[in-house]
Amino acid sequence: MMNSFFRYLFGTLVIALAFTGSLKAQFTQPSCIDSNMVSFNPCFGTTYQPVCGCDNVTYRNECLAIAAGIVNFGYVDGPCEFMDFDFNPNPVYTAGQLDIRVICKEITDINVWIFDTFFRQRYYQVSRQFKDVNLFPDVRNFGNGLYFIVIEAEGVVKVKRLLVNQIID
Repeated sequence: MMNSFFRYLFGTLVIALAFTGSLKAQFTQPSCIDSNMVSFNPCFGTTYQPVCGCDNVTYRNECLAIAAGIVNFGYVDGPCEFMDFDFNPNPVYTAGQLDIRVICKEITDINVWIFDTFFRQRYYQVSRQFKDVNLFPDVRNFGNGLYFIVIEAEGVVKVKRLLVNQIID
């Protein structure tokens, strides 16, 4: 009887310690983040020069990393993942000109698709042997609606939403 009580007590203690350790791991932030430095209105401009923060988050640029509390140069140039991309404007208006910028860690082939909500391919381009590429697809003939930009490089796939809202005269 006493032996089973100690087993129960030991088991409960082990579980409690494991749970406490996992809670500590969840709420511990890297030493390069200072929550007192976080700014909610940090940067002006939309420059896309991604940096990888010490928290393994890709920030749009150095200013946004610093605004998130990343200090002591706790970031490196380039995305955290193998590839990241951004585009503007969103939504696309009358001009129909879209600027997509893809940045990879190494030189590779970059595949770019744009699909509509019915998964019909509206645009495709492959850029061979690039590390950093800008593409300018013309979306004037797409019509108003929601579209998906899909980028693939070295098996890494990212998807972002694009809204086309062309003003009809």
